[in-house]
Amino acid sequence: ILFPSFIHTQKRNPQTHLPDPDMFWDFISLRPETVHQVSFLFSDRGIPNGYRHMNGYGSHTFKNVNAKGEPVYVKYHFKTDQGIANLSPDDAANLAASDPD
Repeated sequence: ILFPSFIHTQKRNPQTHLPDPDMFWDFISLRPETVHQVSFLFSDRGIPNGYRHMNGYGSHTFKNVNAKGEPVYVKYHFKTDQGIANLSPDDAANLAASDPD
């Protein structure tokens, strides 16, 4: 389970009581499965222009039961048919100023 380990990286260093950015990068560098998410986080893709222009990837696995009563484990991924579209920097700034939520 990686989530508790990640939360630990967000806590303060017990010796200095200061945030420690090295803990985050240690977590990322020691777990190659996190590289995909971090590459999106630090990409230049930008702010999505609404939900219909972005992909969605579920983090949980669900147990579905088929017609025969057999359990099937699934993860849901939602891929946009409209394509990826992002707000321009000016539109994003205007949206943030007019509707900060």
